[in-house]
Amino acid sequence: MKKLLLLLIVLFTTILAFSQAKPKLVVGIVVDQMRYDYIYRFWDDFSNDGFKKLINEGHFFRNCQFDYVPTYTGPGHASIYTGTTPAVHGIIANNWYDKNSGESVYCAGDGDMHTVCNCEQKSIDVQSGDGKMSPHHMLTTTFSDELKLFNQNSKVFGISLKDRGAILPAGHSANGAYWMDSDGKWITSSFYMQALPDYIQKINEMNPSQNYLKGLWEVKGEFAHNLDSVHIKKGGSGIKNTPFGNTILKDLALEILKKEALGQGKATDILTISFSSTDYIGHQFGPHAPEIKDTYIRLDKDIAALLKTINLTVGFENVVVFITADHGVVAEPSELLERNIPSGYFDETIMKTELLTHLNTTYEDGNWIKNYSNDQLFLNHDLIKEKYINMEEIQRDCAQFLLKYEWVKNTYTATQLNENEYQKSFHSLIQRGYNQKRSGDVVVNIETGWISTYWSNGGTTHGSSYSYDTHVPLIFWGGKIPKGKTDRKVTISDIAPTISTILGTAYPNGCTGNPLPEITE
Repeated sequence: MKKLLLLLIVLFTTILAFSQAKPKLVVGIVVDQMRYDYIYRFWDDFSNDGFKKLINEGHFFRNCQFDYVPTYTGPGHASIYTGTTPAVHGIIANNWYDKNSGESVYCAGDGDMHTVCNCEQKSIDVQSGDGKMSPHHMLTTTFSDELKLFNQNSKVFGISLKDRGAILPAGHSANGAYWMDSDGKWITSSFYMQALPDYIQKINEMNPSQNYLKGLWEVKGEFAHNLDSVHIKKGGSGIKNTPFGNTILKDLALEILKKEALGQGKATDILTISFSSTDYIGHQFGPHAPEIKDTYIRLDKDIAALLKTINLTVGFENVVVFITADHGVVAEPSELLERNIPSGYFDETIMKTELLTHLNTTYEDGNWIKNYSNDQLFLNHDLIKEKYINMEEIQRDCAQFLLKYEWVKNTYTATQLNENEYQKSFHSLIQRGYNQKRSGDVVVNIETGWISTYWSNGGTTHGSSYSYDTHVPLIFWGGKIPKGKTDRKVTISDIAPTISTILGTAYPNGCTGNPLPEITE
């Protein structure tokens, strides 16, 4: 009897300890377009309460990589929270060509929904399409979806300046997701609710964007940008192109934490935050601009304020925070060329014209090319079938033709990607980004440092398989997170199963990543 009683006590203690180990709040932070090297480049300018606090008190994975291409915002956010890659979760780009309809698909678009905003519901149908959104194109669950299946009392919210940055992380079962519309106001979709909460409406009535779009954004001796001009040109949404977009997003996060009482109940809650101003500014000025440095110094203060509030309201011991990025960015080719680094600009229009001429010469005149986007070629399958042309043959022909361009490193046919399994090198990154139903007939891997002529007048972009786009910071912070630094290679897909392990829930249903033992053991 005594042995049985002792066993029951041990069992109860174990169960109690397990339940107590679960955090009350998980906060996932994605910094849009944050390269790994920014941590060390701006280290001396950071305060002790932002990025330094996360790294000094948490666990820093210094070799976190994206294990697929393309490295865009939509796929990045989806992969972080689903624990898998575009081949599985289906978000292959921000926008992609639909092979069945012949139309463009937006990763978070949903024409069956309507905008929910500070507006009369009777006139909702005449509102802009800013709120016609949902996560229905994402084919798998997120770790927040699995938490909601585990415990319906858990609350999940996602916020971002970008709709996709709020919607995809929040998942399919979220209580709410909020993003900024073209007027600089917070909105949502009828997918989540039929009316904005009163506190969101009150924030909108105060026009926070307009309050910041005044005077100058400047660092004396380096730059000065007239914010009044930005407001005149872009309206309230112009705040996205300033560091203050991150600040009002932080303010929204603090209000949601308070009004929704996140982390105050018995069940674990989740808040996902995607800071997007870094991406807008990075595209405009490039990674080495003084504007980028100033943006991250200001973001550091915003993160410090967020951590302080979380610590005061939920408690350091009751929270798990992770911070990472959805992709990096390449330096402007003009800058690279000045330093004798191989780089350049390519013109897709010229390539498509020359490829079509080649196909017309080889197979006779016809509309052979349906679309070229996201470095993928979509062929006219109906025409190919009509002319009794072997699909694999014409795919190979196109792939071989494209290799003549200086800016093309590798080409892959759909047949290759569907029939082979690549384990290493760039081949595997291409394959994990390839979705059989949604991707094209030929995938092109661009050479290092090359980007489209669209950016030749200034600015830069991302999307490649190279370290400047794939290498991002990953930091875990919270009372039960072991301190340390890890240099072994981990992938962005490892985040979701790590959080799921901490929560004791099922992994997302398409998960291909692995929990990080440095965090979970």
